Amino acid sequence: MRTFIDVTARPEIDERLLDEAEAWHSALELGDADWDGYTAWLEADSLHREAFDAVVLTHRIVDERVGNLGMPAPIEQPAAIAPPVSHRRWVYGAVAATVALGVGISTLWLRPADTVYSSSQQEYRQLALGSGIAVDLAPASRLVVIGGNATTLELAQGEAVFTVAHDPGRGLAIKAGEYVVGDIGTTFSVNLSAHSVKVGVAEGRLTVAADGGDATAVSAGQQVIAPRSGGSVHLSQIAPPDIGSWRQGRLVYSDTPLAVVAADISRYSGKAIEVDPAIGSQSFSGVLTIGDGSKLLASLADIAGLTYEETGNHARLGAGPAR
Repeated sequence: MRTFIDVTARPEIDERLLDEAEAWHSALELGDADWDGYTAWLEADSLHREAFDAVVLTHRIVDERVGNLGMPAPIEQPAAIAPPVSHRRWVYGAVAATVALGVGISTLWLRPADTVYSSSQQEYRQLALGSGIAVDLAPASRLVVIGGNATTLELAQGEAVFTVAHDPGRGLAIKAGEYVVGDIGTTFSVNLSAHSVKVGVAEGRLTVAADGGDATAVSAGQQVIAPRSGGSVHLSQIAPPDIGSWRQGRLVYSDTPLAVVAADISRYSGKAIEVDPAIGSQSFSGVLTIGDGSKLLASLADIAGLTYEETGNHARLGAGPAR
């Protein structure tokens, strides 16, 4: 499902809806999250999306900027990470209104605010961020616009395809894990999993650099895969049409570690997938049809000659039988 952002009307989000959004926000952090239930709730009313985005944004701002909130800490206990209960709904309501209007919330905290875009397991969102930057946000993904500046972004979860108009006077920096992707005009994807960062270039040229490290130049038809926390960068070839192939219902891999493939399958299937460390770095090349996500793991095991075991909402991927 494609979701287009409409910021022309101010939503009316009540306390009941904010409570539901907060409950789902907490539930999705659990390993056995009910993604089907979350998706159904999200699609039941357009206001549900606005309320959830407001909750996500509020949590992020409070976590990172509690010292600048200007709200007194409760007496007789240390300052809490979250604002006092009496302030919480006021904060959510104000954030929800500003998110819906597409403006920053610097009027609340007297400094630029981040804007958070997230997608459910079975949708992707198309975003126009300004400055000639368009984004296709993959399912179960999250993108942060730092300080409301469309040229300073962070992929906090999942995958996104970026289409950037060429402008030598405008730079772009996208943080993913411990890496920063730099670009002045191209089409590329960034994929962030629990352990890895993958960047593929369909058009143009960009750089990928870890904090304090040398930049790696990546051109059209190339991809880099590196440990999320920093380390050696692996550069390989990929067909440009295969970048962002999830938009056509396929996951196409070229020389990609199984751990990265399993992380993608986890997002689309809603299952927590553990990969045997003995095969996590083993490369996989092939095509998986997404469908509803339920058959991805079986397809991978069949193509790569692997075994897997499922227990409820968890699965373990292991080496195949000896030949």
